[in-house]
Amino acid sequence: MKRWSDRLAHDLKGPLAPLQTAAFLLRSGALPPERQRELVDVIDRQTRRLNRMIEELGDFTRAEQNRLVTRRGPCSLALVLDLALGAVPDAATEPEFIGGTDAIEIDGDEPRLVQMFGTLLSHARARDPAHAPVLRIEPLDAGVRVSVIDRGPAPDPTALAGLFDAPQPAPADEGLGLALMLAGAIAQAHDGRLDAHPADTGGLRIDCSLPRL
Repeated sequence: MKRWSDRLAHDLKGPLAPLQTAAFLLRSGALPPERQRELVDVIDRQTRRLNRMIEELGDFTRAEQNRLVTRRGPCSLALVLDLALGAVPDAATEPEFIGGTDAIEIDGDEPRLVQMFGTLLSHARARDPAHAPVLRIEPLDAGVRVSVIDRGPAPDPTALAGLFDAPQPAPADEGLGLALMLAGAIAQAHDGRLDAHPADTGGLRIDCSLPRL
């Protein structure tokens, strides 16, 4: 955490400059109504961004203290994936499903599982906005593997090993870049794991392996 603290502190300051500028201009009282509405939109957007960053940092702290997942219960994989898809912004097209989720249940924290799969789907869409990702579900002996596959640029093999161990340098959601690290922590807290591989499509494949109920 210490090696990233300076960068995280810098990123948290990012929304402050437009907020201060908007407040200064609004305080002048000499702006036309259209310009005032634009500045109010800036304040709203940057406030929501700052709130998302703070939540992300709070989740990261909880993950380090093994407090990220605090409740467990039967979760329907179909429902979890459906809720995750609904949480992905600008999801104009549904992903292609390979395999079925019928009767697959996981002993887990439903909101955290939704967060994890939402992060993986958002990451896939950011890598290839022109195409919907592929979701492949494979039952295992005592678990299930859900693969999120995109057709984005070929991943750097050296970067794959640390994809879930370090902040993303330029996250698509304008957050702190901790989302994939949190997704990996959520999988581990459910006795599962995330693995990243080059996909047959030329893009990236992230495998989420979880034990079944």
